[in-house]
Amino acid sequence: MQSIIVSAVVVIFCLHGYSDVPTSVGLENMAQTLRGDVRLIAMGDSFSSPYFHRVTLASLRVWPIPTISAIGCGASTGSHLFRCTSDCAPVSDIQSSDDLGYTVEREGDETYFSLPTRGLREIFTSKKFDDLGDDTLFEYKWNSVGKDFLSNGVHGDFTESGDNLAFRFLYRCPSKLSQQVEELKILDNGADVGTLDLQNGARPFWHLGEDPTAGVRQAIPRQINAVATDFPAVNNLSGLLRMELEQLEPLAGTNQYLEPAGCVYYHKDKSGNRENGFYYSYMADDSWSYYGFGCDIAGSDHHDKKFSLEQFTHWLDVTTLDRDQTVVFMWYFAPEALGYDTSYERMLDMIEQANSSASMVGLTSVQHLIVISHLLNMSADDEQTRQYLQNQQNAAFDIASGFENVAAASIYAATDETLFTGSSAIPWLLYKGFDSFEFGSNSINLIEFSNGDFLDSGNVHPKNETSAAFFAAMLGEIIRDAGCKADITSDGYINTTDLLEVIGNIGNTYVDEDINNDGIVDIQDVLLVVDGWGECWPVQAPFNTPAFRSMPSGRIPLSRD
Repeated sequence: MQSIIVSAVVVIFCLHGYSDVPTSVGLENMAQTLRGDVRLIAMGDSFSSPYFHRVTLASLRVWPIPTISAIGCGASTGSHLFRCTSDCAPVSDIQSSDDLGYTVEREGDETYFSLPTRGLREIFTSKKFDDLGDDTLFEYKWNSVGKDFLSNGVHGDFTESGDNLAFRFLYRCPSKLSQQVEELKILDNGADVGTLDLQNGARPFWHLGEDPTAGVRQAIPRQINAVATDFPAVNNLSGLLRMELEQLEPLAGTNQYLEPAGCVYYHKDKSGNRENGFYYSYMADDSWSYYGFGCDIAGSDHHDKKFSLEQFTHWLDVTTLDRDQTVVFMWYFAPEALGYDTSYERMLDMIEQANSSASMVGLTSVQHLIVISHLLNMSADDEQTRQYLQNQQNAAFDIASGFENVAAASIYAATDETLFTGSSAIPWLLYKGFDSFEFGSNSINLIEFSNGDFLDSGNVHPKNETSAAFFAAMLGEIIRDAGCKADITSDGYINTTDLLEVIGNIGNTYVDEDINNDGIVDIQDVLLVVDGWGECWPVQAPFNTPAFRSMPSGRIPLSRD
C-alpha cells in the first residue's frame, strides 16, 4: 500500500513539476556557528516556550551539538529543563497563564513586569506568610523528564555525576530596595555553599560601565538582577541537580518581597572558567508577538505583552557568561495575521532592539536567525493562512538578504506547505522516508506513530515531543543543507568521497556536485570541497537517504496550478 501511495505522489510531482523554492537565506555559516562556542537565545511566543513539545527546545534533542555547556531558565514550575518549586505559602506565579498575569508586588500598588522570562515567582513576607515548618523557600530542580528527553537525544545528558558546574541566581528586585529580602542561604543538594546578599551583593552590570568580575553593587529596583557570586553546583546525584534557597531568620512579618526570576547552570573547566560550547536560554512566553519584542514599551496591564529595551538589557547583561561568545537570537513565533510591509517592519524593529541591547552589554558577535514555522490552522480560510505565512517568509528572507548578521529559515517551505493534521500528510512523509526517523537512540516510524497528525487539537502547536522533534529536525536539515553544500554524500563529513564525486562530474551541468550553483561543475566546486574539509553536521535517517535527497536540496514542491 505504501509503495502505491508513493508512486501516485511521484506521478503528481512529475505532472505538475517542481521549482527549487528556497528554504533559507544567509544560513551558509550557521551550521558551523551552532556547533562551536555559541549562545542561542530562543526569542518568541508559546512556539519558543521551554517545553520539549516545542521546536526550539526539541532542537537540543535532535541537532548534533557536540557540547551543551550551559542552560539558562526562568522560574516556571512546569519547565522541562529546570523547575522552581516552592516550600512556602502563599506564592504567586507571574506569567501569562496566571489569572493576574504580569502583576508583581501584589500586596501594594499594582505594578507590572512583563519581560517574558517564563515564570517569575513571588512571595510577600507578611504575617500571613507561612514557611510550612521548614526554612526552605524555593528549590531549583533539574527536571527528571527533561533529563530523560536529553539523554535519549543526539547529545545525551546535560551533566553527569562529578561534573564541575556553577549556578547563577537571578531575581527581580522590587520597586523599593528596602522591600527586597536581604539575605538567604543557598545549598547544593543540602550542602551549605554560601549566602545570597540580595540587597547589596548584586552582580555589577557591563552596560552601566561596571566590572562584574570585581566587587558587588546594590540591586537595581524593578529590574532583573543576579547575585554577584556564582555558586558551585557539584554535589549532584547522578546529574540530578538541586539548589535550595533557605531563610536565615524567620521572614514572616518582615513585609518584604522575594521574586526568583531564573537561573543559569554552566560547566566550568579545571581552571574555573566556563567551558566552551552551546549555551541555551530563552526569552519567551505565551501569546507574545513581533510587536512586543520590538516596541521598547514596558507592560502597563495584567496581560500586556510588551517590554522595554531597559528591561531586556538588564536580563541580557546578567545572563551573559562571556561577552566574546557568539550570540544567536533565534526568533520563532506563530505566524500572525499581517501583511508583508507590517511583517517586515516588526521583524526589523525586534532585531534592532536586540542589537541595541547587545551593543550596550558589549557583546562582540551577534547574529539573528528568523524561523518561519510549519503550516498551521490560523484561520478558517486556508489560502489566507498561506498568504500570511508567505508574507512573513518573504519579509524574513528580504531582511536576511539585506543585513549581513541576519539569516532566515522556513520550515513552511522545507515541508512543501504541508499541513500535518492527518492522513493527507502521509504521502509527503513516505516520499521523504519518515517511516524511518532517527535521532540519538530514537528510531520512529512517523507514519505509524502519528498517522500524519503532528499538531495539537487547535492545529497550532506540535502535539507532543516527537512531533516537535520532527519539526526541529527539519529546521536542522535546513541549516545543514545551507552550511554543508560540499557534503555531497550527506554523511556529515566533507572528505575524499565528496571530492571524488565532484571531480567525477567535472563539466556536468545542473547536478548536485555543482556546489556553488553557477551551472557547471568546475575547479571552483573542487576548491569548495577542500575549503569545507572535515566534519560538518552529522546526519541521521532519513536525511542521509537517497530518497530524501532525490530532488534539489531535498525539496519536492507541489504546484498549486
